[in-house]
Amino acid sequence: MADLQEFSDFAQALADASRAIITDAVQRPYELEIKPDQSPVTAVDKAVEDKIRQLISDRFPDHGVLGEERADTNPQAEFKWIIDPIDGTLPFLAGLPVFGTLIALVRGEGPVIGVIDMPMTQDRWVGCQGQVTTRNGAPVGCRPCTSLTEAMMASSNPNFWSDSDRAALGRMNGATRWGVFGGSCMTYGQIASGHIDVGIEVGYDIHDYLALVPVVQGAGGVISDWAGAPLTIASGDRFVAVGDQRLHEQALKTLEGA
Repeated sequence: MADLQEFSDFAQALADASRAIITDAVQRPYELEIKPDQSPVTAVDKAVEDKIRQLISDRFPDHGVLGEERADTNPQAEFKWIIDPIDGTLPFLAGLPVFGTLIALVRGEGPVIGVIDMPMTQDRWVGCQGQVTTRNGAPVGCRPCTSLTEAMMASSNPNFWSDSDRAALGRMNGATRWGVFGGSCMTYGQIASGHIDVGIEVGYDIHDYLALVPVVQGAGGVISDWAGAPLTIASGDRFVAVGDQRLHEQALKTLEGA
């Protein structure tokens, strides 16, 4: 546990460095590029990841780093840092304050620490295996909700959903009381804080979701792939998170159309 606490403290120092770069950058123009997959990336994304990589290399040179914008470093290491410098680049470009930095520490295959840092709202959720999730240093917990019919569902940009997957989104939206869209990583912090009951996504990779796992779990929730399997460094591109464990099976059946 002592080692995890050290790593958790360090993850928050990484988030501090990221927040400083982002809050400074939003005051001035920045360069925009379009990646081969047609997604946007800015010079700010790259600057944040470069700074985080530098800090990890200085402190833990034997650790691996898998970042969204740069090549993997030491991917076979026991401890690997998974970095999304700006999760929600479109909201970042639009000036909407729901973008954030995601930092996960994976030991072996599964995440043991996760940080969701929201630089514009100055909110930070920290999850650490075996500990209760905190928001800005105070413990948080998911809220009880026994049925999807009483639940608030959230997902990010519906444009990310393919035609084949959009039916599953429609089923979940129809099965729940309310739906809200476009919250990016803040959605999963708000599940941990008891404001949202279900979150579903497609087209994501490990940089987008591994940091969410300790945050949601440490608040009493469940997060898995659409088959119900735990999220690891080898998981696919879709996941579901629920605040109340009693919703998990309901959500999985709804997504598969059962």
